Amino acid sequence: MATRNAVQSLLNLLIALLVVGSLTTACKKSGGPDSDIDPRDQYVGVYDGSYTSTTYINNSLPASDPEPGIVQITVTKAQTAKQMYLELLFNNTTKQNLTAELTDSTFIVIDKKSEPLAFGGKTYDAQYTAQGQFVRKDNKITLNTTAETLQLGVTLTKRGDITGTKK
Repeated sequence: MATRNAVQSLLNLLIALLVVGSLTTACKKSGGPDSDIDPRDQYVGVYDGSYTSTTYINNSLPASDPEPGIVQITVTKAQTAKQMYLELLFNNTTKQNLTAELTDSTFIVIDKKSEPLAFGGKTYDAQYTAQGQFVRKDNKITLNTTAETLQLGVTLTKRGDITGTKK
């Protein structure tokens, strides 16, 4: 009788372990929230590229010639899921750090809301927005920025177009 109870207890323990084991492995699916694959990994790296920046009056009349230059963009993962850090180095002299929220291959800059906009010998505080995209097949990044302010009934807009190719 003692052997039968021991066998029954052992059988119950074995079934419980199998159930718990199957539940824990069945819950982990590829690409799910518990997945070991982070989609940001494919975009991390250093991108070399160029930029142009142009200031417009009332969104149509160029107020200056386009300002061209070179840029190096270093992309790293942020601590928060779906966020990345973009470190931009313009013309090997001016550095800018941005945080972006990633959705699939597109992103928006979430931590910069204003930027100085120089025009006519004065500097204005302009509202800043930026969005971009990673083009995985070409190992490229694009970033489009806008700084805009309304001054005495005139809209001043500075648009930046940045592109880079992963090293």
